[in-house]
Amino acid sequence: MSKKFLILLLALGEFMIGTAESIVTGIIGMIADDTDVSLSLAGQLVTAFSLAFAFGAPVLIALTAGVERKKLILWTLFSFIVANLLASISPSFSLLMLSRILLGLCGGIYTVVALAQAANMASPEKKGRRAYKRKNVKVLPTWQ
Repeated sequence: MSKKFLILLLALGEFMIGTAESIVTGIIGMIADDTDVSLSLAGQLVTAFSLAFAFGAPVLIALTAGVERKKLILWTLFSFIVANLLASISPSFSLLMLSRILLGLCGGIYTVVALAQAANMASPEKKGRRAYKRKNVKVLPTWQ
């Protein structure tokens, strides 16, 4: 497989994780109704994912420093899929919360490792290059 294709696959995985993180916000009301919890408690599903992502990932990355990165990415994606399946069939809010924490941990690990791997796969002349060009971009103040 070419490096461009592999980088595209890593980006697709990152898109999947980003979608899993934010899609819950659109269905919080339905989750609250289905699990018989308050809307604010259901909103904690987003918080749990974000906290696990932010604080769990650095710890887990340090703990898995000796693991081959390719294996780590594959195990993380497998765990991410299992946690999503767990979330989809969870009969209780507690199990749903646990699955969101697992999703956050998996998402954090994947993001760190995938971005590092993609940067390592980039050709030397493209390393450190911006992902976008600011040419002809106009920024308008929001008060206009």
